[in-house]
Amino acid sequence: MRVTRARIGKVALAVAASSSCAMGAYHFFLPSMFHWDAFVKKIPGVIQWALFSINFFFSFLLLAGGILTFVALRRLYRSLPPDRGVLLAMTGFWIANTFYQLLIPMPLPPKLWLLHLVLLGYGVVATLAYVVSLAATR
Repeated sequence: MRVTRARIGKVALAVAASSSCAMGAYHFFLPSMFHWDAFVKKIPGVIQWALFSINFFFSFLLLAGGILTFVALRRLYRSLPPDRGVLLAMTGFWIANTFYQLLIPMPLPPKLWLLHLVLLGYGVVATLAYVVSLAATR
């Protein structure tokens, strides 16, 4: 089996789309998984609402970006050019995510130090998948 630029682009897009969708879907459940409501009782209601709504909207947008990445992948399988605007926006998102984690790491207890590496690695993999897909689909 010959590895072609198109095949690399398709694999990279599949990884990118899956990463974005998985993180977006996961974030919908994050507040309940970690019992955010128990920690925000002492802050004003409007800030509580903002915290939960921002997470919800973030989750929705990331999931939508992942789904649109799958649409770009489907276009490639039909020998059509993908929507590069979506791919550029998602690449920008994951680059920003990776740099944010590097510059402002999540404050975690020392026993969860490995989570820093896992989350950073996730961002790096998603970033690389989008960058490779953009390069391969030029």
